[in-house]
Amino acid sequence: MTVNTELFWILVAVTVAVLMQACVLLGIFLTMRKAVQIAKEQSDEYRAKLTPILSEGGKLLSNAKEVVASTQSLLQSLKPRVETAAGELAGITQDLHDQVNRLQVSVDEVALKARHQADRVDTMTTSFLNGVDRFGTFVNEAVHVPIRQVNGFVAAAKAVVDTLRAPAPPRTRTRPAARAMRVDDDRDLFV
Repeated sequence: MTVNTELFWILVAVTVAVLMQACVLLGIFLTMRKAVQIAKEQSDEYRAKLTPILSEGGKLLSNAKEVVASTQSLLQSLKPRVETAAGELAGITQDLHDQVNRLQVSVDEVALKARHQADRVDTMTTSFLNGVDRFGTFVNEAVHVPIRQVNGFVAAAKAVVDTLRAPAPPRTRTRPAARAMRVDDDRDLFV
């Protein structure tokens, strides 16, 4: 090979390598672009869900500020009564917390019992369907065996009728020596 041919093949190899690298980079670019698009869609979705919550939260905060201001003025005027009410409120809160805990235990028990009942129903349904399947198999066998026997009987009867309806084959006369040989052959058949 000449130097030009070798140089040509080297340039072709470098060009192919650069093209392959460009294809890989294009694939990475397309994948990243798709990932960015998906991320943007998800962020838009979250933004659409969070915007009403934030606006309602802002309204709630402004209402809360008004309530706090009115409460502060009320507390200043009714401080002793508020302190007494706060103590009672703490007791009520503790009672409410205890009630919620008992309610949670009851809900957990009900969920456990419901799960247990669902498992029982599933077991009963599975058992019933298995019984139905076994019954279907039994019925299938109970019907098919007699049908096969009847089909065998009908086939045998048909074969007998066809044999009886067929004309008798012509008889050929045999020589006495051959007839004696045939009798001997028949004797050998019975053991």
